[in-house]
Amino acid sequence: MQFRLFRRLLLPLVMYAAVSAAAQTPGGSDGGCRQIASQVPHTTSTFGHGLAAAPRNAIRWNNLRWELPIAAATGLLIATSDQHINSHIQSPSFVQAASRGSNVGLGIELGTAGMMYLVGCSGQRSSYAASTGFTALEAMGAASLLNYGIKVATNRQYAYAPNIHSEFWEGGKSFPSGHAAASFAFASVIAHRYPNKSWLKWSVYGLAAGVSLARVGGKKHFASDILVGGTLGYVTGAYLASH
Repeated sequence: MQFRLFRRLLLPLVMYAAVSAAAQTPGGSDGGCRQIASQVPHTTSTFGHGLAAAPRNAIRWNNLRWELPIAAATGLLIATSDQHINSHIQSPSFVQAASRGSNVGLGIELGTAGMMYLVGCSGQRSSYAASTGFTALEAMGAASLLNYGIKVATNRQYAYAPNIHSEFWEGGKSFPSGHAAASFAFASVIAHRYPNKSWLKWSVYGLAAGVSLARVGGKKHFASDILVGGTLGYVTGAYLASH
């Protein structure tokens, strides 16, 4: 019931946001759709340079101010809360609904980014929206790729596995959450590209939070998986939106 309501409320809102942003944004310097699509190699190169610089940038004070609290919160969740929260989710119907809701939400985000690109391509006035939609798709893909690399490296048990203790290097790819990474990458791009539209930022971040939390309710991930995945997605989206 809750997730049907979630879907009915957020689907029209976010879709409206995409079409409204595309229709209202004046043309920028992004060029047509062919030019936007042709920028993939440049974006890939830019993201690669950013990734290579990440270890050095990670120890800068401006970054440590948010990295250290996130790391502390992640450690606290792993040590005290992950297993506790997961063990209290017992209703099979709730688990199924939450899992389905998270997939629907991610589909809404993918569809919204694609719609922004297509609607933007329909007229010269909306090239900025087309570029935004395309960048959101790129960010979702990049965040998912990085997320998968961490999954392979940490090899954490899934929350639904039998006899689980939320252990790392015990078989599984739970850490971090791919849904959270992709969702917050999408939201971050939209929010950074439309900084003056508060209603739009609240909509996309609310959807990303809903998708992410539903992964915990669906026993697909632990809370710390969500925190790290969401952070990874947000940083990826913010970086690509500004470059």
